[in-house]
Amino acid sequence: MTQTREPLGVAVVGAGYWGPNLVRNFQASERFRLRRLCDLDVERAQRVLGGYSTVQATADYAAVLADPSVDAVAVATPAGTHLDIALAALRAGKHVLVEKPLAATYADGMRLVTEAEERGLT
Repeated sequence: MTQTREPLGVAVVGAGYWGPNLVRNFQASERFRLRRLCDLDVERAQRVLGGYSTVQATADYAAVLADPSVDAVAVATPAGTHLDIALAALRAGKHVLVEKPLAATYADGMRLVTEAEERGLT
């Protein structure tokens, strides 16, 4: 007997260069449910989602992290912001996908890996 799983609730942070690809792929998969698209430019985020989307576009990252329907955060922002955004997500109990590079330095990357391991997150 196969178990059916609820789709994983995901938020994408960054609607610039790579974010729209993540949005498209999450929306195309039955294993994920895109809940939010977060970008400092909310109008850009709304354009990426399209006029008929029920996904919430927001510039409020704290609201994304506080949303219990968001299980994971995909980070597609400039590399220099990856550490702070990913650490905040991990500390909020969210799984994290970070577009490359993971962090600006090896030490910062290890901080993220250690934080995830300590919290039992991916």
